[in-house]
Amino acid sequence: MASIALRQHVFNVGHSPFAHNYLVFYDDNGNIVGQFHGLAQDPKSGDFTGFGRSSDYLTVAPEDSLKLYRQGQPEEMLWQGSYDEATARWQAARDAHDQINSRKLTYNPLGGDLNGPRDWDAPVPPVIAGNSNSVSRTLVEAMGLRMPGMPHMAPGIENPLLRQQEIEQILRSNGLPIPKGGLF
Repeated sequence: MASIALRQHVFNVGHSPFAHNYLVFYDDNGNIVGQFHGLAQDPKSGDFTGFGRSSDYLTVAPEDSLKLYRQGQPEEMLWQGSYDEATARWQAARDAHDQINSRKLTYNPLGGDLNGPRDWDAPVPPVIAGNSNSVSRTLVEAMGLRMPGMPHMAPGIENPLLRQQEIEQILRSNGLPIPKGGLF
């Protein structure tokens, strides 16, 4: 049975463990078919780094370019089912990947969108920043799934990078149901 999981790679920063959440797609035999990582990317060199700066872009990478995958990392299964449905959900994540990357968002190590406090009655400004955990949350929502609880702190998980209407359009275009009661 194919499956899609959320994994955590834990960076030990000082005495506080911070986690990098990422997605893994397994085929019917448990082999890794794909991964999605949110990474900081230098806009000039195109190189990825584990710890970005605000001068970097937040980029969704469809592979483990930093070799963060390790056996035994914390993992929560998000979904299991037929390979065809898994492929449809993964395509929805790929569509969100394309939208996120086209925006050239600013990488923020803490994951906030840098818009700061705002008047809640005013229209929501476009998201301008996030981090790897913002990416994983957005991709999970784009697949019509719910974020699981994970064992390590993952700043940025509270910051979706696409609006609810954009997520719903991705779900519809991939023939996936829109979850009732919200996604988070």
